[in-house]
Amino acid sequence: MTLTVVDLITADHRDVEALFEKLRTQPENRPALLAELAAKFVAHARAEETEVYPELAKAAPGERGEVHHGVEEHHEAEELLAQLMGVDPDRAEFLTVLERLVKAVGHHVEEEESEILPALTKALSDDRLVRLGRVFSRAKAGELERPPKPKGRMKEELVEQAKEKGVDGYSSMTKEELVAALDA
Repeated sequence: MTLTVVDLITADHRDVEALFEKLRTQPENRPALLAELAAKFVAHARAEETEVYPELAKAAPGERGEVHHGVEEHHEAEELLAQLMGVDPDRAEFLTVLERLVKAVGHHVEEEESEILPALTKALSDDRLVRLGRVFSRAKAGELERPPKPKGRMKEELVEQAKEKGVDGYSSMTKEELVAALDA
């Protein structure tokens, strides 16, 4: 059976949900899991935004509002992902930020699977959905070849900036403390 873009997007959603569960239950593996989540999430979002959403907006102009909303939700989730990447995985705060990310992504997935993907299925032929699946997959692969850059400043970036600026105690600061020290 040939997979459509809808099949591929839905499979990605299940993959991210499984990663969320592992992040909750495998604290010893959080750094690797977080890197995997960031790479996959950003690649998925970029491929949707550059390949899938424009096709839907062109084929069904009435869906432009949903497409725009989907992009906004990607950006919100990327901000939360950047926050999560800046938190020490052993701190309690990690799970708090993780749950905010899980909630935001869960909301996006629910809307996408109940509104955007059905509209896409209705607007495009089966053959076009298969071809778009190949395009989506190639776009994701291209994104995965680059390191993920979620929106927002990452903790590693902030630590380097604080080091260069001569901020005392930078190595033990949280991301929020680093931002405050750099912005002071």
